[in-house]
Amino acid sequence: MIPDVDGRDASETASGSSSGATNTAMIKRFKPFWTSMVLLTVFLNAGILFFAIPEFSKRMHQLYNQDEYADGYDQLATNLADGNGYRMYPDTAPTMVREPGYPILLAGLYILFGKDFVAVKFTNMLLAFATAWLMTRIATKLSSNRLLILVPPFLFLFHPGVLIAESRGGVEVLFTFLLTLYVWSLYRALESDRWRNSVISGAVLGLTVLVKSTPMLFPAFLLGYLLVFEPRRPKRMLFLNISSMVLAMLVVLSPWIIRNYAITGKFIPTATVLGVSAHAGQYVNSHLPADGSWALTDRQAARERRKIAEQLGYRFKNVDNAYYQDFYSSGDEVKFSNYLFKSVMAEYERSPMLFVRCVGSNFFNLWFRGKTWDSTMTNVVVQTPYLILALLGTVLVMRSGQGKAIGVLLVLLIYSVAVYVVILAQARYSVPLLPLLSILAGFCFVRGQVVVHGVAPGGWREVELTLP
Repeated sequence: MIPDVDGRDASETASGSSSGATNTAMIKRFKPFWTSMVLLTVFLNAGILFFAIPEFSKRMHQLYNQDEYADGYDQLATNLADGNGYRMYPDTAPTMVREPGYPILLAGLYILFGKDFVAVKFTNMLLAFATAWLMTRIATKLSSNRLLILVPPFLFLFHPGVLIAESRGGVEVLFTFLLTLYVWSLYRALESDRWRNSVISGAVLGLTVLVKSTPMLFPAFLLGYLLVFEPRRPKRMLFLNISSMVLAMLVVLSPWIIRNYAITGKFIPTATVLGVSAHAGQYVNSHLPADGSWALTDRQAARERRKIAEQLGYRFKNVDNAYYQDFYSSGDEVKFSNYLFKSVMAEYERSPMLFVRCVGSNFFNLWFRGKTWDSTMTNVVVQTPYLILALLGTVLVMRSGQGKAIGVLLVLLIYSVAVYVVILAQARYSVPLLPLLSILAGFCFVRGQVVVHGVAPGGWREVELTLP
């Protein structure tokens, strides 16, 4: 066993044969306690999701979007379910503005249950609990301490951002589940000598990218991390396994890539939203008023994009207050996104300090920025304790000399933050990172148990994170 957060080996507390009987008795008492806590958590979560949030929906709606669909996913799903293909409107061109994972899930729910929003919320709740279960699996690879296994899932499930995400028809909960599944599969791949685990991890990554493309380039960062911090790994096998992961990801993405090439003649592995996101990030961060009205400024940015599209002569559907331009040509959609992205990059090249200011603003936005100043301040109150606990937990692990055990979590966190801060960020984008933050925060509770009781029952597992 690896030394616990107080620096002592948990095995030092063993008391011979009597400890085995004690542990058996503790396990017997622990099972009904675990069952009771799970049931209580399900009832509380369901009560908040299906009763409390709808009850306060009108009062909360100006602060958060709940009990509704977001980002046009329902439009895409409706057209899929109705047999119109992957497009925003029956008369517009096939689109790539959103990755297909979540609309396909929604379309399946529509076919099975009709457009009943209760089915969407129930699915979100199931995905949230599946994520919490995966967190326990990841925790068992880091520690045998029950606090680290039990506390992080509760921190995650009752985070207000997660509860709001469960109440929305948005991508966050599904993306959170798949990202956490990828982390679990990655730990399994790194600690085993079977190359097929790397392939499985790559397949999970492919499914994750089909929902949201943020982690697509993560294998490159993972490779860099392993080369620098795990120099004793066999380089040949390291490259082989990372390559297998990337290849498996591309195989999963291949139907989407082939479809996009067929309608545009271009290699488009994810979505065409990059230009829109880059423009929105630059515009909002450089035009945000003193009252912090993000939603209003974001809508102004959308109107600006509409003017640009009109000036360039593109044909798109004339819908009042539309956030995206829905084109009558798939090729125009790609060209417009590229034009926006190049324009943003040119502006940053002319004014590097503007880029620096946008990055700084996006770092704040990722954790705290809401629709209004009031929602932003609420996010500050909610998120700050999680961030502080996660930082302290990371420090505790590092001081114990076992930073390697949480290296995957930290690299994925840093990578994700880096992707968001250079393009566009708001607080709901941080929801998929909450399982990682909650696990890191869990080490603080382990340390607190050490301080209160003198020793924590169960230390960190000695995991050898090596590729074959």
